[in-house]
Amino acid sequence: MRIETMRITPDICAHWMKNRVCNRVPLRPYNVEKFREILQAGQFRTTHQGFALDLHGCLIDGQHRAQAIIDTGISVTAQVTYDLEPDAFAAIDGGRVRTAGDHVAQASGMAQNNANYYGAALKILRNRAEGLHWTRWSAGKLTADEIPALMASWPIPESRINYMLAKGRQCHASGTGLLISHQIILEKWPEHVAELFFRGIGDASREYVGKDPRAVYTNTMLNVNKGVISRDSVQQSAQAIKAFNALIAGETIGTLKKMKMGGVKVVRDRETGEEIEQQYLADRYPGVIDVQTISQNWPHAESV
Repeated sequence: MRIETMRITPDICAHWMKNRVCNRVPLRPYNVEKFREILQAGQFRTTHQGFALDLHGCLIDGQHRAQAIIDTGISVTAQVTYDLEPDAFAAIDGGRVRTAGDHVAQASGMAQNNANYYGAALKILRNRAEGLHWTRWSAGKLTADEIPALMASWPIPESRINYMLAKGRQCHASGTGLLISHQIILEKWPEHVAELFFRGIGDASREYVGKDPRAVYTNTMLNVNKGVISRDSVQQSAQAIKAFNALIAGETIGTLKKMKMGGVKVVRDRETGEEIEQQYLADRYPGVIDVQTISQNWPHAESV
C-alpha cells in the first residue's frame, strides 16, 4: 500500500469511475450533491480522506467525490491510497455507508437491487437460525465479515431472486418474504415440490377455482394495498408457508391472517364486573408440514 497527495482532475476521476466495476455500491445522489456544493463553495480541504484504489486499480472509496469533481469540472488536491487488497472494501465505511446489500453485491456480483433483497433475507434467516423469536427476526445488522458464511449457508441464485420478485409484483407480495419462505420450505421439501406453490401464485392463480391456497395467498397479498395485510416480510413469509401447508395437505382455507404480537388486553371479570389486564403471548411462526404424499385435491397438483 502506498499513499500520495496529488492534484485530482475531472479526467482522472472519469478514468477511475469508468474502471470501478469492482465497486457495486450505487451512487447516492444526496452524497454527490453534498460534495458538489462543497466544491462550488471553495470549501474542499485536503485531509486523510480522499480516494482509494485496490491492487487492480479499481476505485473502492471516494466515488461520490469523484462524481462531484466530474460534474463541476473543479480539480482538487487530495490524498490517494493505492494497492489496497480488494477485500479492504468491506472495512471502508462499514458501519456508516455500506449496507448488507452493498456487501452482498460486492461478494456475489449481483445487481444491487437483487443484492438488497438477498441481504434482507439473509439477516432474517440468520436471526431465525440463532433461535430468536420471529418478532426479532428483522433486528440488527449484518457485518461484511458475516456475509460470505451466510451466503454459503443459504445460497440463493440471482435467477431465483428475479423469479420471486416477479411473483411478488403480480400480487404485491414482499420479495424478501417469498425468498425467506422458499428457503424455509426447502429445509424439508425438494425444490420441485416447493415450485408447486410458488409457480401457482400471482397471475396464474386466476386459473384456479374454489379456495385453492395459491389463489387465497394471491388475494390476501392483494389486500396489502388496502392496509388489511401487513407489509412486513416475516409476516408475509408466514402466510406463504401456511398456504403451502394447506396445498400439500389438501386443506381448504378461507383467509390468511397475520400473526399477532404479544401484548395486554383488557377483559371484564364475569363475577365482579371489574376490568382487568390480561397478558397474551405472540403467535407462533408456522412450521413447514412434514414430508408426505401430496394431495391431489387441487388443480395442477399432479403436474409437479
